[in-house]
Amino acid sequence: MIKNIFLNHKGKSTTASKEHCTYLDASQVGILYHADDFPDQVVTELENQLKADGKNVARIGYVEKATEQALLFSKKDISGTGTIKKNQLSFFINQSFDFLISLDTSGNINYKYVLALSKATCKVGFETEQYYDLLQMSVKMEENKSDAMKSIIRYLKMI
Repeated sequence: MIKNIFLNHKGKSTTASKEHCTYLDASQVGILYHADDFPDQVVTELENQLKADGKNVARIGYVEKATEQALLFSKKDISGTGTIKKNQLSFFINQSFDFLISLDTSGNINYKYVLALSKATCKVGFETEQYYDLLQMSVKMEENKSDAMKSIIRYLKMI
């Protein structure tokens, strides 16, 4: 409950800022994903596609069960008052990504909190009611997760 209050209070404005970037000009792209829903193979495929386009890519995933793996975080890495306890997560949040790709449809409060705190210029993800206020661009979720990744890339390239 406290996280909900902090999310509403601490979350940065979701109104798109005047800064903008085209996919062609973008150099930094972040991938925030729900590791329980999106297998590593699918995320790696997306990461490789972005790197093939000349982008610097950083990624971090959310898992329900606590883990010590550096590129994954769980609810234990965020205190009840919203303090980030994991250095890798704090570093990821503070990156100035041109685009942050969000791969989640669950609406998990911890995941949503990290998405809200991100300093990315443009946040892109799947069209869901839970993330409507946090994303600047929403893409319809495909049945096949690999096809969903291709849709995100296709629409990003249109920007």
